[in-house]
Amino acid sequence: MQSATTTGSQPTILAVDDDQLVLHLLGEVLRSAGYQVLTANGGRSAIHTYESLGAPIHLLLTDVIMPDLTGPVLAERLRSQQPDLRVLFISGFHDADLVQRFAGDKGFSVLSKPFTVDGLLREVRQSLNRAS
Repeated sequence: MQSATTTGSQPTILAVDDDQLVLHLLGEVLRSAGYQVLTANGGRSAIHTYESLGAPIHLLLTDVIMPDLTGPVLAERLRSQQPDLRVLFISGFHDADLVQRFAGDKGFSVLSKPFTVDGLLREVRQSLNRAS
């Protein structure tokens, strides 16, 4: 797990995935684009990272399916502490339940796998610019 502070002018993103390779790549791509990035290997680790930070984050970027805590449950738990938190889910398949669960929520979006670096960065920018 890597940490960052929220003192800089760039948005802070909490990236969460249970696949270490995917998590590493997300962190590298986002850092190289100038974002402050916290990474967590799974939902429970993400909650610990968020609570340890002691400051708000700008975007939760999380896989939907993880063994310890799903992305939607993670998002709801973090939003109970930070209601304006924007959420970008990463999913390998269309999840109608996910879409219905967050229907009408302007602070939520889904990025389908596989995606390109450009597609990831574009969706991150759009998510950060979207009002919740």
